[in-house]
Amino acid sequence: MTVAWCAAAAAQRPTDVIRWSAAGPDVPVKRGSSAMIRLTVDIEPGWHLYAFKQPPGGPRSLEVNAGKDAPIAIVTAKIDAPPPKVQHDPNFKLDTPYYDERTTITVPVRIAASAEAGSRRASLDIVFQACTERLCLRPYTETVTVDLTIADVAGGSTDR
Repeated sequence: MTVAWCAAAAAQRPTDVIRWSAAGPDVPVKRGSSAMIRLTVDIEPGWHLYAFKQPPGGPRSLEVNAGKDAPIAIVTAKIDAPPPKVQHDPNFKLDTPYYDERTTITVPVRIAASAEAGSRRASLDIVFQACTERLCLRPYTETVTVDLTIADVAGGSTDR
């Protein structure tokens, strides 16, 4: 039985149980301004995704970073996520904050002042860990992309 359980865990990939999508602003954004990107995560039943802040010795915290060469910088301190559930986690023997259903997170970004005008694709790297009550998958980095239209002027803000 232990061999079968281990084989099932090894075959499970984080992207099989946690699926991310991203949507950018619908209007052009000015260089040097800010904009909002919406990340939506779909979580398979029975699984949970750990939230942004975790206790010491706990699971890997959720993290969002701008991808390499992205024309954006993430304003990490202003990421807006719904309050997570908190429950004792038998995997870590701690109370851990988590999400276990579809969740949307708003990520504020600043458009680089040096960004080229026109249609651009920006990538976001999402680091996460997912578990069930008996099984944890390794921390994983998923890259999602979002299309932006950068206006041919600088300054201002398109916050909505």
